[in-house]
Amino acid sequence: MRAVLIAVATLLAVPALAQNKSTEKSTEAKSAPQTAPVRPPPPNGNPGTTGFPDTAGNPVVVERDALILQLASINEKLATAAGRAKKDRQLQQLIDSARADLKEVGRQVTNAPPAQRPEPSRPPPPLPQPHPPTAQPITDAMLRSLVAAIRNEPFADDQLAVLEQAASSQYFLVAQTQDILRHINFSKDKLKALRLMRPHLLDMENSFKLYESFQYSNDKDELRRILAAQ
Repeated sequence: MRAVLIAVATLLAVPALAQNKSTEKSTEAKSAPQTAPVRPPPPNGNPGTTGFPDTAGNPVVVERDALILQLASINEKLATAAGRAKKDRQLQQLIDSARADLKEVGRQVTNAPPAQRPEPSRPPPPLPQPHPPTAQPITDAMLRSLVAAIRNEPFADDQLAVLEQAASSQYFLVAQTQDILRHINFSKDKLKALRLMRPHLLDMENSFKLYESFQYSNDKDELRRILAAQ
């Protein structure tokens, strides 16, 4: 910004300098006094200041392309002023210094990193879904009630009907399944009971113990197929 201020001050001094030159030409025969250094007029406010609010350390965002075009325009005007001030060495030096400062400002603008744009707001992450409750085997009290209900039925079809109703909402361990099978008399009915409970057996790693509930190989083969079903 200092370079831009000096450039503007220099442009303001150029017309006055041209007028002084025309006066000097009419008095060349006379001894002309030594030309005093041309200084830019002090800015508004206290002399020696930039004339701008003190914003040191406060970064700002500007449009890079527009600012570069403005700097180029100022540089062209300074070049024109330099051409007209060739006979005044001090003025020439002042203009050259202003152009050098202006060039440095242009370099800083060109190499300045882009401004950080605010990231768009993102919706909050979804709340974690609760895990489904882990299946629990039938309680001992409910198992005793189920066994008692099965024993109270005299026929196998009625026993299986009671078991089917319980198996629709309860889960079983292999040991509990064995306890139920002890109260069903025939192998074919025990296999039917296992078909009802198979989807709700929890500890399939212990399913080999169920073979103890059957005596004949044909029944064990059917048990193998029941346990392999998904």
